[in-house]
Amino acid sequence: MNIKNCKFLSPLKINGIVLYPFVLYCEKEPAPEVIRHEEVHLEQIKRDGVGTFYYRYLRDYFKGRFSGLSHDEAYRSIPYEKEAYSRQNC
Repeated sequence: MNIKNCKFLSPLKINGIVLYPFVLYCEKEPAPEVIRHEEVHLEQIKRDGVGTFYYRYLRDYFKGRFSGLSHDEAYRSIPYEKEAYSRQNC
C-alpha cells in the first residue's frame, strides 16, 4: 500500500521508505526514480523475507557505523541500497 505526502519524512531527508507492507513517500507526486527505488526494496523483501531483509539491512548499517563510517556512508554501503540505487533508473 502506497501512502503519499508524508511530510514528517522531510526533516529526516527521506524521500521514501518501505515499512512493510507500507511504502511511505514524502511528496504527493514522488519522482519516478524514488518510486522505483522503493519498488526494488519491495522485491528484495519478497525475495528474502521480511525478517531477513530488515535484520540484514540494520546489521549492515550498524556494521558500517561501528567501523567509523558516517550515516550517509553506512547507508550507501548497505548491499540492499546499492542494488536499489543501481536499479532505480532502469
